Amino acid sequence: MILTFLKKENNKRLILIFAGWSTGPDMYSGIDMPGWDTAVVWNYLDEGLDTGFFDEYCTVYLVAWSLGVAEADRVLPPDRITAAFAINGTVSPVNARLGIPAEIYHGTADNLSPLNLQKFRRRMMPDNERFKQFFPEHATEEACDMLAQELRAIAARNADHSKPRLAWTRAYIGSEDRIFPPANMNRAWQIDPEVVIVNTSDAHYIDLQAIVAGVIPDLDKVSRRFGRAWDTYESQAIPQLMAALHLDRLICDNVKGEIADMLEIGPGTGLLTRQYARHLNPRSIDFVDITETGPFDIASECRYHVMDAELWIRQCERRYDLIVSASAIQWFSDLRGFFSECARVLRPGGWLAISTFAPGNLEELDALRPSPLIYPSAANLGQWLGQDFEIICLEQNEIRMEFESRRQLLLHLKHTGVGGSASSSTGGSSVIPLTALTYRPLYIVARRKF
Repeated sequence: MILTFLKKENNKRLILIFAGWSTGPDMYSGIDMPGWDTAVVWNYLDEGLDTGFFDEYCTVYLVAWSLGVAEADRVLPPDRITAAFAINGTVSPVNARLGIPAEIYHGTADNLSPLNLQKFRRRMMPDNERFKQFFPEHATEEACDMLAQELRAIAARNADHSKPRLAWTRAYIGSEDRIFPPANMNRAWQIDPEVVIVNTSDAHYIDLQAIVAGVIPDLDKVSRRFGRAWDTYESQAIPQLMAALHLDRLICDNVKGEIADMLEIGPGTGLLTRQYARHLNPRSIDFVDITETGPFDIASECRYHVMDAELWIRQCERRYDLIVSASAIQWFSDLRGFFSECARVLRPGGWLAISTFAPGNLEELDALRPSPLIYPSAANLGQWLGQDFEIICLEQNEIRMEFESRRQLLLHLKHTGVGGSASSSTGGSSVIPLTALTYRPLYIVARRKF
C-alpha cells in the first residue's frame, strides 16, 4: 500500500481516503476541508501499511470507496478511527451475497486489458464527462498486469472477511452501482445494526467531496453564517431559546455545590448565559466561540476566546467546576474525545451541562443534503460519557416549527445561521415541499467521577 498526503499543514485532524481499485491520488485532489489534512491510501498490491502517521492526529475520519472498504477494515487500528464512511463497497469484496460474485470478480482479473479496463472504468462513472475527466488516457498492458495482480491479492487477503472490524458510521449505497450489486451491499451492512445505511441514486462513483463536506462542518463557513445572522438570531432562534431555557432548568435542579470557575462553549448571543447568570455567581468564566461574543458581565474575571472549542480545550490548563454549552457541540468532529477533555479539565465532582441535538434533527432538510451532519444517539453519548462521568440526566424532546411557506422556512435558516454547515444546501429542488422543521434537542447533565 502507498500513503500519499494531498495536504499536510500540521493540522490535528485528518481525512484518510482509501482509494478505489485502479485509481491514484490525483482522482481525490479536490477533497479538502479547512483545518484538516488529507491523505490517500492506494495501490493494494502489497498488504502492509505503516500506521505511524496516526500519532500526529487526534481526529481521523476514514472515507473508503469500493475495494478500499475491505482493505481499510483489514489494516487500520479501530481505536484510532473517529468516524468511518464506506462508499459503494463492503468488507467482503468477493462474495455471492455480500460483495461482487466470484465469477465476475475473477473474470475481471483474468481478462484485464487496456480496453476492458476502460470499459470497467466507464461502468464506474455516472456519465461520459466524469469518465473522461478522471481517466483521460488508456492504461498500458504492463499496468493492467499489475492491476490484475492487485485484484487477486485483495481477494486472497479478504477471503474470510465477513464481519466488520471497524466501527463504521455510515455506508453509502448507490442504486445505479454496476460494480457492487446494491442488494448485496445492503445485505452486507445490515450485519452491523450500528451502521447507518444511506441509499442514493448514484453510480459506483459518488462525489466524495460532497460526502466529506456533509459530515465535516466547515467551521469557517459556520462562523461566517452565524456572524451574518447575529442581528436576527435572537428574534428567530425560538428552538434554541427553548433548549437553553430547558437546559437552565436542569442546571437549577441538579447542579449542586460551589461553582467558582466556569467554562461556556459556544455562548453566541447569550441565550443560555443570561439564564444561568440569574442564579450562578462564578468567580471566573471562560467563553469560547468561533465568532466574537459578549461581553457578559457575570463574573469578576471573564475571558473570551475566539477559537475552535475542540482544539482550545485540548490546550486548556485551567480547571473548572462547571462546563456548559447550549446548541453548539453538534458541530464538533469528535464528541467522544471532547467529553474526555471535559473530564480532564473538570475538578473531581465537577459538572457538565450541555444541550445538543439527537438523530433526526432537521430531518426535513435531508432530501436537500447529500450527507447530513452526524447526530450521535443518546445511547452513544451515554456510553462515551460513562467512562468519566456519572450521568444525572440524559433526555430529549421535540420542537416542531411550522412556516407559512418554503420561503419563510429558508429565511428562518438564514436568520439563525443553523444551515451553516457545508452540507446544509437549502437551495435544492423547489419541488420538495418544505414548510416545517423538526428540532430534536438532547440534554445532558453529568458529574465527573471522583
